[in-house]
Formats: sequence, structure tokens, C-alpha cells
Amino acid sequence: MVTSSTTITLTAEVPKPKVVSTSLNYYLDPSKGGHTSYQIGVSDYYRRKFDPHTVEIQDIRGQEDQFKLDLHGFQHVKHASAEKDFNDKDEIKGTVYPETAQLIKNVTGATRVHVFSHITRKDSREEAERSVREDAAMQDGNAPTTKVVPARFIHVDFSETGSEQILRDNFDHEEGEKLTKTRWAIINVWRPIKPVSKDPLAICDARTARDEDLMPVVSYLPPKGSGQYADVSGGEHFELYYKRFCPDEQWYFADRMEPKEVLMIKIYDSLRDGKTARRCPHTAFTNASTEADATRESIEVRCLVFFEDQKM
Repeated sequence: MVTSSTTITLTAEVPKPKVVSTSLNYYLDPSKGGHTSYQIGVSDYYRRKFDPHTVEIQDIRGQEDQFKLDLHGFQHVKHASAEKDFNDKDEIKGTVYPETAQLIKNVTGATRVHVFSHITRKDSREEAERSVREDAAMQDGNAPTTKVVPARFIHVDFSETGSEQILRDNFDHEEGEKLTKTRWAIINVWRPIKPVSKDPLAICDARTARDEDLMPVVSYLPPKGSGQYADVSGGEHFELYYKRFCPDEQWYFADRMEPKEVLMIKIYDSLRDGKTARRCPHTAFTNASTEADATRESIEVRCLVFFEDQKM
């Protein structure tokens, strides 16, 4: 007797990535109230005007390993720091700087990494803005403020000109000239100090960010010794990029990031081969599903990265 059977194969449905709809702040033309320069560390910093647009930001959870620094301009990496509090500047330099440099070498194959600055953010954006609105002393646009808060505007920390300036600020002329003979880059390593329950970081796929939409803006720094922002660069100012809106760009974030995770973000790359990501626009953003009264705490470590074995 011959019997027949039917084999049914069940294929599990792959869940769709979570998408958040929110408003991001883009470059606003100066003729409409935007700006081409600003002073950081003063009350007017919080009064800048932008061009808001609603965008969708896709959560990379479950596919973190698909995004690569040289292709997308950013990369998610699991990496626990030996530092836990991130309160003492000297401890950060002694512990976080060398471990970050080694992480970048491991991920990118770089031959040399020079960490030139960092910023820790532990202040509430809402409290800072409330102070600027309500404190009589803050009505002066040049009133100093030491608050260091999430940056809710799309930017690349240094433009091409600004990146070259950072290199000059950190090395003497002879060594700087030597280092520019081979490939070099600037990479930021962004880490939560506590689990992110507000102001997550959005990153734009570098392949969808057009060069013509990157607008140079000059940032003037506070006097040396007057707070974290003063130490961002060895100089008194630098040029960065804002970004004009483009409907074709693609945005991503990693939901609820924890201190054992980092995002590596490409700020500049001297390699011009037409396929390697050279910069990655990014911004903090408001996510309606997170805690309204929370304060995001994070550290951003900025690094000059050299590939002395790679020609330009």
C-alpha cells in the first residue's frame, strides 16, 4: 500500500523594523532667519532658528551588524568601557582615550589614533531652554551658559575645511604635513553613560546625504578654561556642516542604547574613491515613546585616525 504525505514548511515572519516619525531641524537659509555662524556657550545658542521637517527614522535593532563605517558612515559596536561615571576629566583621558583609540584600530585597521577631545552631556535640554526664556540674566544673547545638552540639529561636527583645521591644531606643521600624505579621518565614538530613555541619536546613511546639501557654518568657542566646549578644538573656532532637507535621505537609530554599546560616526575621510563614506550627518531627536522628564547622559570622544599604510 502506497501512502503519500505532504510536508509543510513553516517560515517565521521577519518582524518589520520599528520606524519613528519625528521632526528634525535642518539648515535654514539666512534670508529666512538662519545663520552662517554662532557662538557656542552663550544664551543665543538656544535661540537659533532651523528648518524643521518630519522624517521617518528606522530602528536598527536586530540588524546592527549590517551597517558599516566605510559604507554607511556609521557603525554600531558592542564595547564596554572600564570607566563608569565619566565625571573626572583626567580619568576619562587616562582610561577612555586609550581604550577608544584601540577600539578604532580594531574596527578600522588604522595604524594610529589620536584622541583630541571629548564632550560629556549630562544636562537637560528643556531646563537649559527654560532658563534662557525665563532667567532675566539670560536675556542678554551673550550671557554665558555652561550647560552641555543634546544637539537637536542636523550637523557634521567638522566640515572638510574644519577637519583640516583640527589636524593643524593638534600637530606641528611638519608632522601634520607628513600625516596628510596618506589616508586620514576623523571619527567620533558616541556612548551612553546611562541607558538612553530620551534624546536618542539619529544617523543619516552617508550614501543618501548629498554634498550639495551640506552647508558650512562657523562655530566660535568660549575662552579656554571656561568649560567643555572651550576644549573641543585647540583653536578659537572651527567650521562644521549643517544640512539642508532632502526627501531621499535615510535615517536610522538604535533604540534604548546602553553603556555597553557605542556608535562610531564618520566625520571626515580623506579617501576619495567614490565608494567610501566620507561624512555622516547626525542629530539628537525627540522620540514620543521615551520618557519626557528624563535627561540623556552620553559621552562623545573625537579622534584623528590615520591609515599610514594606505595611499590617498
